[in-house]
Amino acid sequence: MNRAARRGFRPSGARAPPERVIAWPMPLVKRRLGADHGGAEQPPASFPFPRFRPGQGEALEQARAAFAAGKRFVVIEAPTGAGKSAVAVTLAREASSAFVLTNQKVLQDQYVRDFPDLALLKGRANYDCLVAPTHAAAAPCIVGRRFPQCDDCPYFTAKDIAMQANVATLNYAYFLAELNYAGGFAPRELLILDEAHNVEGALMNFVQVVLGEAALMRAGLQRSLPPDLGDELAFEFAELLLPELRDRARVVELLIKSESGEEAALQHLRTKQWLDGQAGRIELLLNSHESGEVEWVVERSMGRDGASIVFKPIEVAALANDFLFGYADKVLMLSATILDAPTFLRSLGIDLEEAEVIAVPSTFPPEHRPIVVWPVARLTRHYQDRDLPLLAKAVTELALRHEDEKGVVHAHSYKIASYLAKNLDPEVRWRVLTHEGASGREAALAQHLAASEPTILLTPSMTEGIDLADDLARWQVLCKVPYPYLGDKQVAARMDRDRDWYDWRTALSVVQAYGRSVRSEEDRAVTYLLDADFPNFLRRQYRRLPPWFVEALES
Repeated sequence: MNRAARRGFRPSGARAPPERVIAWPMPLVKRRLGADHGGAEQPPASFPFPRFRPGQGEALEQARAAFAAGKRFVVIEAPTGAGKSAVAVTLAREASSAFVLTNQKVLQDQYVRDFPDLALLKGRANYDCLVAPTHAAAAPCIVGRRFPQCDDCPYFTAKDIAMQANVATLNYAYFLAELNYAGGFAPRELLILDEAHNVEGALMNFVQVVLGEAALMRAGLQRSLPPDLGDELAFEFAELLLPELRDRARVVELLIKSESGEEAALQHLRTKQWLDGQAGRIELLLNSHESGEVEWVVERSMGRDGASIVFKPIEVAALANDFLFGYADKVLMLSATILDAPTFLRSLGIDLEEAEVIAVPSTFPPEHRPIVVWPVARLTRHYQDRDLPLLAKAVTELALRHEDEKGVVHAHSYKIASYLAKNLDPEVRWRVLTHEGASGREAALAQHLAASEPTILLTPSMTEGIDLADDLARWQVLCKVPYPYLGDKQVAARMDRDRDWYDWRTALSVVQAYGRSVRSEEDRAVTYLLDADFPNFLRRQYRRLPPWFVEALES
């Protein structure tokens, strides 16, 4: 196996809803950067702009000092608009070599647009093939057939540039697959992880094992999944399947060499890549399960392609260094929502003594981004059906108050989104843009961005990664406290083990959703919290929530 597998503003005359008085506990005093520090200080030549924003200079100074003092990990928690990416790029330029990782390809594009000296690399499927009408992931060169045009292949050109560049930006999924299985990149001095609160999820998705009868059949293995008689039987099935995957991979490799047809050879190669990938993941699964290093949950499902078994890790702390951190001497992590540093670091297997956490304050005036708590409906499982009409009435009222302004309604679940889409008052229903599944997400967002009318983006899945600045969202609604779904065995097992993790992930989702609308100091929007559980949740999580969030709460 490879090394990784070894181990006062209210728009449009909106009035404040009633019943929103909250008594807040005394604030917890924490050491944080001053909001006015660094604005007049002269930046170094490595800094990408002529002036620091408030807090940037001090954050850069403290990060340098922490690394110089021997800290391997530096975490910068900074809200939207604080300019944390500029600090990261400065440190990357000052290092002998660096990776910059993001969770989404669109954020990679943003880095390169803002900082053109960074080299950009994505997965093969993002580059056109110059020989055939396909992308580089399905190109003839995959099966060893080369043409003169291959010398100018966009994918390999981009990869060569990224391997030689001082700073290269990749996304998490590509980085994990490329460095742990494909190879080519050498370790670097500095690894920068943007949107670092998503690192744990990226690792979990990378190592999970999905075994489906249809996929096995397509690979040439006529195997039925075992009956549901306990998790250990599923692990035994995986152990028996492992040598069969390897044997089949050897047979398919011979088919590739003997195949004369290009398309058939390419299909055989895809099959071999799948077999090799499954074998590597199953080996990690079995080794970590047997040693007790990682605990796994087993989920079964029945879909259009038949039965499947999914093995999901409860935690990935034991794997983070081998799969991710081990590819750099120093690690810089950036996020607006660290919130609870001990829980965050523990989730990634980082010792507190190894890390320095730097908190940058918000410079956005709180009166430009008020949070109005209006507990109109109980939306827990037992009361949701009863109170959904109350929620629809409240959202209708808010839409009428903001009749000339675009807004976003974070529904948290498809059930709530579907109910609202059908039951809002007809006077506002025509403004709603929504989607029934993940496949329609981008289309709904694109319609909202392009519309000249005051549309309302109704979605259960856009609390992160979208920018609704200025007139794109002058108001937004969080319908329900976004607790992770306990029907997911992985989530339930993790909460049983670490309740702090469950509360942290919930608070993280709230703060991330809040950050979708106000994106600059001049921007203005109001956020409404409608779940009847929000007052108690905010009290319980007060010490975990950042001061710049708490100061915007209206009481």
